[in-house]
Amino acid sequence: MVTIHLIGDSLVTAYGSDEENILGGWGDHLGCFYDEKKVIVRDYAQAGRSTRSFLNEGRFLDDERFGTTDFPYLGPVYPKIKPGDFVFIEFGHNDDDSREKVNLFDRMTPLGEPDENGIYPTVEPKEYMKVSNKVMPESYPKLMRESGIAEDEIPALIKKGMELMPRYASLHYSYDCGATYKGYLKFYVDAVRYKGAYPVLVTPTSRLKMEDGRIIPFAGHHGNRDAFGAFPRIRAVWQLAKELDVPVIDLFGYSRSVFEYLGYDKATYLQSITDEDGVLIGGVRMGKPGSWPVDYNERRESGKFGGFDDTHQNRFGSYLFAGFIAKNTAGLEHFPKDALLDVPTKVTVCPDGLKNEREALFGLEDKYGSYEL
Repeated sequence: MVTIHLIGDSLVTAYGSDEENILGGWGDHLGCFYDEKKVIVRDYAQAGRSTRSFLNEGRFLDDERFGTTDFPYLGPVYPKIKPGDFVFIEFGHNDDDSREKVNLFDRMTPLGEPDENGIYPTVEPKEYMKVSNKVMPESYPKLMRESGIAEDEIPALIKKGMELMPRYASLHYSYDCGATYKGYLKFYVDAVRYKGAYPVLVTPTSRLKMEDGRIIPFAGHHGNRDAFGAFPRIRAVWQLAKELDVPVIDLFGYSRSVFEYLGYDKATYLQSITDEDGVLIGGVRMGKPGSWPVDYNERRESGKFGGFDDTHQNRFGSYLFAGFIAKNTAGLEHFPKDALLDVPTKVTVCPDGLKNEREALFGLEDKYGSYEL
């Protein structure tokens, strides 16, 4: 029996059943593609987390701050990893600091400046880098100001940020402690290998924002663009994978190809919907249950929703992406070769708006090829 442990953010999170949710993460569905006698999936991912905050909150290493009441979703992760297990690592959306730095306190991680060859630095978090959670780092107001945040907005952001600090132990890694995005990812990879388990990097999904039929970079979308091209944080994941000889499942490339194949209007049927205030609709863990696909189809047809979420998938979109990930595990070294089922143990119903495209979408798994970034 092999266990796949999932760590990541809201795109990976398991929200519950199709009957109670419109919102979905690929961790909701991954297990249904495997023979349960050979592979089980444990999902520790949590919405809003980054490589840094997942570590700071004790969700990876056990610092004895979480009990079963505080942490009902199988964590912390590290004590549960056994030799021969797999750990799938997908972080990126919340790490991104290419937009206004409103989330310095808890989420963002620096990418760092690339060298002349476009290679981003790999600086791992070390104990000596930790700072007190009682005092705001002196650099934060300046960093906020330089990122374009108005002066009169900074005090409220600082107040909100300091209210988050009790989530952390007395010492934690601040945004500017010196560690970088690749460094945090390397921390997880090395720790998993130390246990005799196998890390797999999963590139984070594309956001759904298009021009002329193509997914575009923008502030907050995997690093936007730099002198070496678009989506620098996706390139950073590939760099680290090459440097450490870690397998990659390219969910960014696949999601991007699916969105562009469908075009924007059809691609929205893979995404979750929001209310008039921009709050996601249909998440039982958020106290707003919604039944798939009945409630979703009804809202789409009647127009009773505020908009489309460009980041989070609905139940079918996350099911589609889980299928792609599962199919890519078949080629992983040490993974049970006969664990992948010909027919999954559950089928998430396609929304009405994609019924004519469903068969072609699953066929894209065979035709897909990585993009040049």
